[in-house]
Amino acid sequence: MKELKSCVGIDISKDSFEVCIKQLKDERSVIKATRSFQNDYPGFEKLLNWTLSKVSNPIFVMETTGVYHEDLTHFLYANEQKVSVVLANKMKHFAKSLNMKTKTDKADAQMIAQYELERPLEWWKPMMPQLKDLRDLCRERLSLKKDLVRSKCQVHGLKHAHSTLDVVLQLKEQQIEFLEKNIQIIENEIIRLTEEDKEFNQRVKNIETIKGLRLLTIVTVLCETNGFTQFNNIRQVVSYAGLDIAERQSGLFKGKTRISKKGNKRIRECLYMPALSACNYNEPIKALYERVVERNPTIKRKAVVAGMRKLLILIFVLWKKNEAYNAEYLWKAC
Repeated sequence: MKELKSCVGIDISKDSFEVCIKQLKDERSVIKATRSFQNDYPGFEKLLNWTLSKVSNPIFVMETTGVYHEDLTHFLYANEQKVSVVLANKMKHFAKSLNMKTKTDKADAQMIAQYELERPLEWWKPMMPQLKDLRDLCRERLSLKKDLVRSKCQVHGLKHAHSTLDVVLQLKEQQIEFLEKNIQIIENEIIRLTEEDKEFNQRVKNIETIKGLRLLTIVTVLCETNGFTQFNNIRQVVSYAGLDIAERQSGLFKGKTRISKKGNKRIRECLYMPALSACNYNEPIKALYERVVERNPTIKRKAVVAGMRKLLILIFVLWKKNEAYNAEYLWKAC
């Protein structure tokens, strides 16, 4: 007898999660079983034993829900199970396509199981421990830098406002000092961890030969992509960063061309300032910037975005090839 495809949809929350096992039978999806479990390690063990008692060779699928899904994914992976993690916005659009009118945890688990039955997904793999630590540091750095910009804007407003209390201004300046100190601590730790691994450090130095990029930006991109382990081509990387082109056209209507922004926003955030620098001092990217500005003289940001995209492509190519930057060769290849 042919083995039926079995998918385990999991809708997870902080304290518990709903599970639905679906099978594809005669081109129809059939619910095999449903149950709820506690979101802890005893609950994970009960889930695995219960699932294996119902079906063989299951595929576990869940959506990204903050950090509540992380322990379960690591547990299932450690027990040699196939796991897929799908972005929440994809699940949202899939639910709309099914015209779902009921919104419950149980219904969501059924929908998540259906998602896997209808389309093949990539298997989830944990991040390399070194990149996981660096990612946590890089994300905290980006968060603190946002707070720093906000605080500096507030100080500017306070200094130009009428009759600001000195104690308020003093507290805000102390906050800026605190943020700058912690950002420096984090950056030093990122550099230390990078230099600990000689091979990793050398590969980062190869990419640093690109004008406009420095270690902190490169490491941030590598952390957010897990060292490009699940990317096979440039288009996948550009799409993951949300720098791919989204067009809107129907009949005689032709909308504005924009980037999709449906991707990792941290990559876009960390590449913006380096792209501004590269548009001034990196000759190939400067030439690209000028060509785009010539076509769009009123929207210069499009040219900066083109520079961001090119920097991301160069990081990807140099990392995969483990080579230093050669402007002539790599520019033609990209």
